[in-house]
Amino acid sequence: MKKVCVIANAVKETASERAEQVRVFFRDRGIDCVVLLDDFSEQTSYETVLQDDMECAVVLGGDGTLIHVARKLAEKKIPVFGINMGNLGFLTHADSGKAKDALESLVAGEYCVEERMMLEASVDGQVFGTALNDVVITRNGFSRIIRVSIFVNGKPVCNSKGDGVIVATPTGSTGYSLSAGGPVVAPTTELFVITPICPHSLTARSIVLSGEDELHLIVREEKKTQDEEAILTLDGQRAKDLAAEDEIVIRKSDKKAYFIQLNNHSFFDALHRKLGNQ
Repeated sequence: MKKVCVIANAVKETASERAEQVRVFFRDRGIDCVVLLDDFSEQTSYETVLQDDMECAVVLGGDGTLIHVARKLAEKKIPVFGINMGNLGFLTHADSGKAKDALESLVAGEYCVEERMMLEASVDGQVFGTALNDVVITRNGFSRIIRVSIFVNGKPVCNSKGDGVIVATPTGSTGYSLSAGGPVVAPTTELFVITPICPHSLTARSIVLSGEDELHLIVREEKKTQDEEAILTLDGQRAKDLAAEDEIVIRKSDKKAYFIQLNNHSFFDALHRKLGNQ
């Protein structure tokens, strides 16, 4: 390993200090390292890290930071390696107290690179963006149910009435979708999951789709006194108001995200450590 970058969530109090510690770690091992503090604003430029010879990005933050960075680096196929400075840290590879051991394994080449599926979401024929974790349609305004018609490959499936619908990737299956009752999915599989949020039904269940399927969601009018029926969010980081009869198309993105997985660390280890003992 010759060239890496460190990307830290600038909102965290110790971000600058931790980033410098990691930079020194790589410097002492003869590895060129670039540091970027990301405050999640449009002004933050990734030009210093979007280089063809950049071998990986060490991300300091929580799961949200890791998802944000992985999505931005996907086009250049730069893999990410997360050190948790947040709360749960399910997607990150080590908590800050064990960062040095994890970085030693990284430098020693004791890892593989996993490809992770992403989703592309369009609204009324216009591409809105990509999501690594999930695409969510949820109610807007005062508390009430919304109705979403669900079609798969042009065929009607059902009308979901409740607080909304989550469409999760395998990576996102352990996030909001899991909290809403969705299944846990191994992160390298090629599929996505539709999970209703607080459905107004006794029989509503998650639906698992192939990565080759195309999902159409249409927001139906439920409250004539409000223009925006719902909100569309991508990874909880981008949002768009939805009006009645807006059509959202969700399909597998041509882009993939890339995650470094240490040889002594697996998805099921994380599953047991973070969720198994609760």
